[in-house]
Amino acid sequence: MPINWTSSSDKHGIPHEDALYAISNATGTQPTRSTIPGWTATVYVGHPHAQTDRYIEVIVATRPPRDMTIFHVMPLSDLYRHLAS
Repeated sequence: MPINWTSSSDKHGIPHEDALYAISNATGTQPTRSTIPGWTATVYVGHPHAQTDRYIEVIVATRPPRDMTIFHVMPLSDLYRHLAS
């Protein structure tokens, strides 16, 4: 599945590898509203790598069977803190 990154995903300077690690090793997920009509979106909360206790949030829009766009990556906010555990 190809991964597309929007410019807004780079706004906070978190490397793409860290975002992918957080998605693959998420401690919590939650469906959310997609900014792309006809797509579904999911919030992933996880560590950016195995050697840290901090969390990041990543929001991914998908459209089956193969489209995936990451449009939000930032340090964990209070809005999704409940997904970190």
